[in-house]
Amino acid sequence: MSLRTLDRAMRAIAAHCKDAGIAPPLLQLALVGESEIELRMQEPCSNAPVGFTVRGRSWFLEQTDVEYLKSVPGLSEAARLWPALVTLGHDEQDRLVLGDLEAFGALQVQVDSGFAPADLLAAMTVELSFSPWADEMIVTLVGGGRRLPEALGKHNVIRTDDCDAVLERLQQRAALQREHRRYDVLSQHRTNPDLAEPWTPEIVLAEQPLTAVQSARLSELINADPRIAVAAVVAGPVPGATWSLRGDSSSPGHRMVLEPTGLVLSPQLVEATELTALVDLIETTGSEDTTPAPWWSDIEVQPDPPPDNVTYLDGRSTTWGTAHTERALIMEAAMDPVSSPVHHPILQLLGPIELLGAAGTVPPRAAKQCLEYCAWLLENPGRTSQAMVAALAVAEGTRRSNMSRLRTWLGTSPDGEAYLPDAYTGRITLHPAVSSDWQRLQILTSSGVIRASDESLEAALEVVRGAPLADAAPGQWHWAEELRTDMISCIRDIGLELADRALLAGDLERARWAASRALLAAPGDELLLAARIRTEHAAGNRAETERLTLQLAAQARTLGVDLDDETVSLLQQVMEGQVRARLA
Repeated sequence: MSLRTLDRAMRAIAAHCKDAGIAPPLLQLALVGESEIELRMQEPCSNAPVGFTVRGRSWFLEQTDVEYLKSVPGLSEAARLWPALVTLGHDEQDRLVLGDLEAFGALQVQVDSGFAPADLLAAMTVELSFSPWADEMIVTLVGGGRRLPEALGKHNVIRTDDCDAVLERLQQRAALQREHRRYDVLSQHRTNPDLAEPWTPEIVLAEQPLTAVQSARLSELINADPRIAVAAVVAGPVPGATWSLRGDSSSPGHRMVLEPTGLVLSPQLVEATELTALVDLIETTGSEDTTPAPWWSDIEVQPDPPPDNVTYLDGRSTTWGTAHTERALIMEAAMDPVSSPVHHPILQLLGPIELLGAAGTVPPRAAKQCLEYCAWLLENPGRTSQAMVAALAVAEGTRRSNMSRLRTWLGTSPDGEAYLPDAYTGRITLHPAVSSDWQRLQILTSSGVIRASDESLEAALEVVRGAPLADAAPGQWHWAEELRTDMISCIRDIGLELADRALLAGDLERARWAASRALLAAPGDELLLAARIRTEHAAGNRAETERLTLQLAAQARTLGVDLDDETVSLLQQVMEGQVRARLA
């Protein structure tokens, strides 16, 4: 059982309550075990949706009953009733314990000098920022979380050191919510799509100690009736708080106790060094800084050379950086990939995965795994068996069996050399005549996409038969995900460059073909669709221009992304005859 299952369970409850016209139950805790989820309510409630078993004030969902949730009407559109649910730690049964901070109101964290409350609040901050329901709440950090909001770049995660200003703003919000509160149960507002938005909860995570006056203001703000969509976790005491996490550094494993339940927890913590690493990671992955792709301009850094004993078919020794003979052979075959005979094994990756030109027969077992091994060896020449085991996440026995199958399948060259030689040096390398369509595409654009001839770009697109690794299931070829992305990006760039050149030359047929061919690898790509729109507009094909324009606009709406400014101007130009006026 996982948090994904918990999310589905909570949405099933929301859909059930909306369909039945009843108020949702008041949740306190969610306990996620290996084969069971327990939702512990504030009061007994027997009106549970299909799949749940009710015992006392808890609703239980067994792993065998999860599929029943799909039968709840309106599940896919259901709201999330308890977006302030956050992990507190693991209990003594190793269940993940999550608490509904809205139900707690104010959660005070009281620890001795051996504990750091900041580590607990940091874990909550990161989880609330990235949970499946993260966009349905506001997270305000008081004192802690430096750098995190800027790294996240999210409108609903903010940080301040001015606690008084936060309290002033929350008091104004509280007054409005109490004036307009319609239902007895706060979460019932969220089942009504017309009322849900103003009831987005705000969670205050106060790492810095509050003054007595600030604590009193916060307590009155949260605990006064009727309750509002504001909750707080505070490092230190809060007057009137009924929920607390008490820690004792002398306890085994630095356990904490959740009062008033008495649950003993191993808390979820993110230490200062870990938080720094997390923020660094978020900043890096969220950065919009880019560098030119290696295939865009001149390629200056060549791959690592293979072992010294690699020779070409004519017997000459070589290294990777001076492989002129191999490049000439590949160029000759790649210029006409449809009609050219296949003299040596070629692994096709740019579309359905196939091995052409093998001298042996297809193995009766694990043929697809053999193809994956072949691809890994082509991309990682001269590596060891241990590196191969680690990268492919397989047992050594499995690797040896599949390598034997692949060796037999590849067979030997016309002069009797094995296409997969035994690795007597400890370094595994395929025969230099074994190649892939991806390597051929790279050679055709080795001078850089923007410098390659039109004929080379066209030949490169000719080898594309569909999306890279088209018939690999998600989760397979895990090591090749970056490779697959590079393939898609490179093909997109080739198609775009060739289409742009063709449009400048007035060759509409070539422009149409180039963009369409690249779209096989990168379906729905904005820049390629824009190239198709420019082409059809230039051809006077009004119907196709409108169809592609509507497709691109609808796709952006579905994905919830903004179109590039140049794309917006293009769509205005082709649909309205001109770009809309704008002040400088």
